[in-house]
Amino acid sequence: MKSSKVKTIIIIVLAVILVAESGVMIFRKGGSKGGDIDVTLNISTEGTGREIGEAVSAVINDLVSGISGGVIPAGSISAAVKSVVYSDFVVNTVASIAMPLLYQTLVDLRMLDFATNMDLYATGPLFAEKIAGRDYTCVDKDGQRKPLVDVLNAVGKDWKYMDTKVSYTDENGKQTETTIWNSIRWGVSDEATFYAAMNDVGEALRGVLEVALQGRERVVNVNVPEVFLGTSSIPINMDAATVYNETGAGGWEKGIVPLFNALGLVEGEYPSVEEFNAYESAADVWKAIFGSVLKLVEKVEADPVNGLTSMLVGFADAVESGSFKAGFETMRLDAKFNKLAAVAMDFSDGLLFNLGDALLEIVEQLGIKVTGSFNDLLDSLPGALLKKSVDLPQMDVAALKACAAETTLPNGNKAFKADSGKVVAFLVEYVMDDQVVAAIINATSLAGTPEGQQIISSVSKSEEGLKELANVIVKLILSKLQPAA
Repeated sequence: MKSSKVKTIIIIVLAVILVAESGVMIFRKGGSKGGDIDVTLNISTEGTGREIGEAVSAVINDLVSGISGGVIPAGSISAAVKSVVYSDFVVNTVASIAMPLLYQTLVDLRMLDFATNMDLYATGPLFAEKIAGRDYTCVDKDGQRKPLVDVLNAVGKDWKYMDTKVSYTDENGKQTETTIWNSIRWGVSDEATFYAAMNDVGEALRGVLEVALQGRERVVNVNVPEVFLGTSSIPINMDAATVYNETGAGGWEKGIVPLFNALGLVEGEYPSVEEFNAYESAADVWKAIFGSVLKLVEKVEADPVNGLTSMLVGFADAVESGSFKAGFETMRLDAKFNKLAAVAMDFSDGLLFNLGDALLEIVEQLGIKVTGSFNDLLDSLPGALLKKSVDLPQMDVAALKACAAETTLPNGNKAFKADSGKVVAFLVEYVMDDQVVAAIINATSLAGTPEGQQIISSVSKSEEGLKELANVIVKLILSKLQPAA
């Protein structure tokens, strides 16, 4: 009895150590193969992000009390996720990535001066024009809250002003230190206000969303004297280029839907390709993406054991097979140039910008390797989460896939239905290996301590018994993850 308690404590300690040391701050530089992109994202969990921490704390309390009491309050997980998604913080995160990236890409392509002809508003003043009349607010570099349009008009072109760190007193009287980006108040309080704000951000990127995700064509019409002589007094216009997606479809059909299918969504649980490609507002595009993710959360919440295990197998296959990376790379913008424009402006037909590559690069700048094998991804996670290198043994991805039945959906995409018992047993076998435990301990504050060595030694001496015990504990916890009706 005493031995079992000790082993249980060892397993719990390992889990707590990982959670306690897994705080991640998001600072990145992203880019694309179409040009040298240098964009910095400075988003803090202070200020507008504070409510996210409160929401996460609330759901953790629900989960802990639910597991100890045998049930989890129905809808508590999806409600917490929605409280995180429907927030100023998420709008600020999207804007702080998208706007500098759009600006730098257009500068690299030498297309900034006529980007508005494709509904791209890449500078602070241009974005201010798009949201004129809205009551959004923002703190300026002196810590004074002002209308967002006033701050945007002071930004200039390259958005570096928005990365300025400021200190100000928030609406609750708390002294807050963050970046100007993170001080923006969009008035998000629910689903409707979230998509209203996201629509305004999306309308500044409309041309990219249409081509990269919806597979549409956009014609770039320019005023010839303005481009070549710097004057718009003579109205001589020319269709300089057609921007399109070389895949013949959009990133929704070729990249996002296959990923949703691999993770567990089926047709009818997300907008169809025809419906998505017909959307005219940016709000509808965002709603399709975020709404489908939330649907996936709700679906997993309703059947967490089978949902999570099937999702793991599907995601592992997507990364390992390369379909995850290939799907993102379908989010591209290609161009065919008018012969005169090609010669006079030194443009050539072909890829302009790959949005998917840029997004993947942003993730990899966080230290998470998503463009290699699944084991490359696993190897990168300790460094990204714990900020320490961990030498993990290779996972047998083929053996993991063998724990699930693979099917082909009517749209030709893969789907997986896992045998949850087999997946749990496989994962316990992998995680409770003494090499894995030693690697985890050595990446934490227990590295080199007597306590850390004792844990490693205990696992090594009774590895098989611990695997059996862990299997029982995991199954017990999973059985209690079934939400109450």
